[in-house]
This record gives sequence, structure tokens and C-alpha cells, in this order.
Amino acid sequence: MSDTETPQTRRSRFVLPDWARNTIVTVLIVGALVGIFFTGKNATTGMGSTSQNLPNSVERLLPASGDEVLRQAQVGLDLAEGYKATLTINGTEIRSAKDGLITDLGTGQVLFQPGPEKVIETLNSGQNCVIAMVWDELELESTAKPVSWCFDAT
Repeated sequence: MSDTETPQTRRSRFVLPDWARNTIVTVLIVGALVGIFFTGKNATTGMGSTSQNLPNSVERLLPASGDEVLRQAQVGLDLAEGYKATLTINGTEIRSAKDGLITDLGTGQVLFQPGPEKVIETLNSGQNCVIAMVWDELELESTAKPVSWCFDAT
């Protein structure tokens, strides 16, 4: 170091008083708890609530979430105009007419009817779950959003 240079001084750290630090931590914890409360309150859970909180693209689920149906019942959804969908029932994809997917452009229904020589001959006894991938027909299928629900079959 030469005579003209001055050593660098360290800045002292700003330290919050204890009362300020405790107040900030308390506000953050209360805010997190309020956020968790409202998230839980607005969540779509339970057997029947999914059918009541549908996206704008879906008018109704067939059968409705939580319903009890026969093992040969049709499964699908009624879409708003301008949407398309594929179904996955209990992990089995149903994507085209070859798989048994019924798409009625007039009514907007996308359905699957279990039966002999189809990818699903009967629904499972007990709980069955469906994931419908729904997208705007003017967009790519890769933009599809999932709509899922479960129902019981006897």
C-alpha cells in the first residue's frame, strides 16, 4: 500500500432492534396463516364439490363427481362451444374414435361407453377416476388443461 491510498473501511451492519424484528416475523407468520386459511377454504375437494367448481370450458361432468352409477355407464363431459377433450379413465387413455371416444360436435359432449371389445369393457367396481384434457379448438392440444373427478360404480 502506498502513502496516498487509504485502507478500505468496512461498513457496519444495520441491526434492527429486537421489537422491530419480532414484529416483522409475527406479521409474516400471521400473513402465511391467513393465506393457508383462504387457500383451504377455496380449494375444490371432496367427492361432490368438483362438479360445482368447473372451468368455463366445461358445462358438466358425466357422471357428476361423487355420483354412483352402473359399471356400464357413459363417462365424459359436456363442453362449452369451441373446446375439445380427450379422456383418461382409471389410467386408460381414450383419445380417438378408434379407442371408443364419442365426440358430438352438435351438443359438445365427449363421451366413452364401456362395452365388449373396447379399451374398457366395464368400469371398476367402487371408485373410478377420470382426467379430461380440455383445450380450445383454435389452439394446440399441448395447451390442454386437466379436469379431474371421481365417482363410484356398482
